[in-house]
Order: sequence, then structure tokens, then C-alpha cells
Amino acid sequence: MLQQTAGFAFETGSILSIEAAGTILVRSVEGTTTRCLWLENAAAPIALLAGDQVLFVRTNSEQGVVVGRVGVYSAPEASVPPKQLTLEATEVLSLKCGDVSIDLRAADGKLMMRGEDVLLRAKGTQRIKAGSVNIN
Repeated sequence: MLQQTAGFAFETGSILSIEAAGTILVRSVEGTTTRCLWLENAAAPIALLAGDQVLFVRTNSEQGVVVGRVGVYSAPEASVPPKQLTLEATEVLSLKCGDVSIDLRAADGKLMMRGEDVLLRAKGTQRIKAGSVNIN
């Protein structure tokens, strides 16, 4: 089905494959095949798969652009925090908020906390185990 807008024809089709270089091979409803690029248009990336129905526009006789996936709308589910979360990095993992940061460094095994005030609270015993403890 073609919808003419500003000289471009929007079409629907289905993804045949996604090539290693990222080009999307789309077959239109009429049966023609077009190599397409992807138009990034969402805050969160969309995972496309072979068989997905898409809306695309031909930019020339050989190439087009997929502008989105076509389907029935469903509102996103409410986000539920995971019971456990693991973040992993090979060299440095950093959490930052303004001038406050926590860095975990693989090279020297250091955990560094930086902030104007650092507060550690424990309902039970607060233990400090180290080879040595240096205060001030």
C-alpha cells in the first residue's frame, strides 16, 4: 500500500533479513525487495527481527529508509525493579551524581568514594577489615 507524501511514497513491508553491516532487507506488500537504512526515532532502541512488519520510504530506486515497526499499540508495562542487579566492566565501573562518585578499579583493586560528606550507616555491627586502617 503506497501513501504519497511530499514526493516520497511510504510503504509497508516485512523484514527479510538484517545484514551484518546493518542494512535491512525489506520486501514490500507488492513483492519488491529494497535495501534500507534505519531511522533512529525512539529514546530506547527497538530490536528489529526478520518477519517484523515495517513502514519504509524509498529514497531512490535502490535504497530506502525504515521509519518504524508497524503493529498494534500496547502501553508499556509498569517498570518493576529487579531483585538483583549486576553491573560489570572490565577496567573501571563508575557511578556519578554531580561531584559525588564511586569508582571500582580492576587494575589495582581499589574502591574509591568521593563526596563532600560520606555517611555509612548500619543497623547492626559495622565492621572494618583491612590490612591496616588509617584515619586522617
